[in-house]
Amino acid sequence: MKKIIALSLSLIALLATLTACGDTKQNAANVNLEEFYQTIFTDPENTPAMVAMEGEALDAFYPGLTAVALKQTVAYMPMMTAVPCEIVMVECENAADVDAVKNILQARITSQVENHMNYPAVIEAWETEAQVVVNGNYVALFVVNGMTEQVVADFNAAFAG
Repeated sequence: MKKIIALSLSLIALLATLTACGDTKQNAANVNLEEFYQTIFTDPENTPAMVAMEGEALDAFYPGLTAVALKQTVAYMPMMTAVPCEIVMVECENAADVDAVKNILQARITSQVENHMNYPAVIEAWETEAQVVVNGNYVALFVVNGMTEQVVADFNAAFAG
């Protein structure tokens, strides 16, 4: 009888441990996008002056994005159009909306590349550096002059858990 009780308690302890491991992996996928944004620019001397895009501004530059059900939206653009930098990160409530958001972000890249009113260096940065990244229900657009690859790597690492 003692062996059965000891074996039962051991199995319960094992199951509790495995359940806790499962919870840790699930929580690793929850990324606070505003906190991630705050980690991008660590050198105050080389940080562009950025402004948050919300409401009408977001609708103007990303038509259709505010119509999608989103859990989180973090969108920043530079105060000066001569700076090739824009960061938009969202978490979709529904996986079915990920492709629509991806297309909206890709359309922004296309419009910036085809905008002949932009400075040539800005067009080139949007053309060569801008990336749309998807991690589960999270979709992001990054164009960060000279830093895009690192920002994308850091964003992907945030989901590696």
